[in-house]
Amino acid sequence: MTVSHVSFVLIWGTITASAALTLLAWRQRPKPGATPFAAMMGAGTWWVVASAIGLFTLDGSRRLLLHNLEWVGPAVLPPAWLVFALEYTSREEYVSRRTLGLLGVVPLVTLVLLATNDTHHLLYTDRVVRRYGEVALVDAQRGPWFWVFITYAYALLAAGTFHVIQLAVSSRSLYRGQAAALVVTVIAPWIGNLIYATDYLPIVVLTGTDLSLTNFDPTPFMFVISGAAGLAALSQFRFLDAVPVSSRVARDSVVESMDDGVIVVDDDDTVIDCNPQAAEIIDCTRDSAVERPVSALLPAYDELDGEDTRTIEIERQDGVRYYELSETDLGSTVDRTAGHIVLIHDVTDRRNRVQQLDVLNRVLRHNLRNEMNVIYGYADRLDDGEAVDRIQQKAMRMVTLGDKAREIDRILDDESDGEPITVSQVLDLEVERAREAYPDVTFEASAPEAAATCDRPLGAVLRNLLENAAEHNDSDDPWVRVDARIEGDEAILEVVDNGPGIPAEERSVLRNKEETPLQHSSGLGLWLVSWGVERLGGTVTIAEADESGTTIRLEVPVVEESERTPDS
Repeated sequence: MTVSHVSFVLIWGTITASAALTLLAWRQRPKPGATPFAAMMGAGTWWVVASAIGLFTLDGSRRLLLHNLEWVGPAVLPPAWLVFALEYTSREEYVSRRTLGLLGVVPLVTLVLLATNDTHHLLYTDRVVRRYGEVALVDAQRGPWFWVFITYAYALLAAGTFHVIQLAVSSRSLYRGQAAALVVTVIAPWIGNLIYATDYLPIVVLTGTDLSLTNFDPTPFMFVISGAAGLAALSQFRFLDAVPVSSRVARDSVVESMDDGVIVVDDDDTVIDCNPQAAEIIDCTRDSAVERPVSALLPAYDELDGEDTRTIEIERQDGVRYYELSETDLGSTVDRTAGHIVLIHDVTDRRNRVQQLDVLNRVLRHNLRNEMNVIYGYADRLDDGEAVDRIQQKAMRMVTLGDKAREIDRILDDESDGEPITVSQVLDLEVERAREAYPDVTFEASAPEAAATCDRPLGAVLRNLLENAAEHNDSDDPWVRVDARIEGDEAILEVVDNGPGIPAEERSVLRNKEETPLQHSSGLGLWLVSWGVERLGGTVTIAEADESGTTIRLEVPVVEESERTPDS
């Protein structure tokens, strides 16, 4: 009686868990994986119900009928699991009517052979119903097709499990929890079936007990574990609510939708694949590009070297387009090069914009100086002395603005700044120049004790800071002081003045490196300082005094002897 109560509890627990999971999964349709998962658990529920009824059916013919009906479960479950795994791991392209038809061939043949087994005995060579008290079991002698089906079913279960585990390894913790629960869902009955198919060999080996004569198939009753694991996946890990997108699909989608062309080549520089944009750029279809040498499609590819880039011209229907080629190695699992990715980036707009700015910059600087000189000269012919002075002052301001633009262009565009110069030399040259330009301002300087060199743009930066401090200093006794010292591998220069301070719109240039239409600087001097310090790899900060005056602090790296040019 005790065994009977335990059996009923186990049976009803298994049916309840698997049926509940079937219903919950069915309600999640049409989310990816919901339909095949519901089919899988529905097959498990059918298997449990048929097996449970048959277990307590003592009539021999009815017991064999229920044994036949049990087969619907194992016939549906393995294909459903594989289809679920494909959808769940974002491999829906493999799930088609043709695929479903092929997956159903072996199960359908198995059911047909089961119905006609008495004529050929391919599935079972013999079946006898044996009673054990209130329980009836089928003692079945397996035929050759039984092992064909078992091999097929195990292969599908293994393939689906592999895809789920593979996704779990590359996913975040939520999906790892889902995958672990799903693996338990299918592994539990799989282990039960393996025990039954091998005549309880694992238990016999471990315990030494001969259980082969019981003929009891524990497979359907293992679905109590499957149901519990599936319910945990639904309640704890948002299974079917948060369906993962595999990194493979995400990566493929990104590559396919990129504006840049992407070509994948192997070690022999043969095209393996390319995205639609690359096919459009090289004017061919993807299929015609595959298995061709990449140099036949992009002759400049042979000139690529490592991380270098190369700009090429391609004549297209909409005119000449310019593209930047770059190459990245693909690493294999054994840390050897397995191929390369060639990236084709359209730089036509950028190239045209740079060219336009270059022309405008050159023309404006040249014409600005020439036209301002003409205005300055003609201003001498005017009679109103105050107006003349005003015109000439503005003209010279515009000439100076053009000179600063030229100096910025030189600082930013030159690949080599020439020989480095010592900080003391920079200090002496620029302070002396400032004294000549602004004789009414007192300039003081303290040179660093240690000898150190910096790149030459430091001179232009310091010159503009001195000019800015002197020009805007409206004090009765204006003065500007430069304190320089060396700290570690940096040169520290502080430009201190007793002027009115730097306006907010000018400070934004140094602090935020930005201007707005309503708030902008009046010239290019501080922009030159900002870009020049950035070119030197240093920083610039502003510290204003409580009453008046400003301290601007420069921190720039010194140049080591090994970094200096051979002539220095």
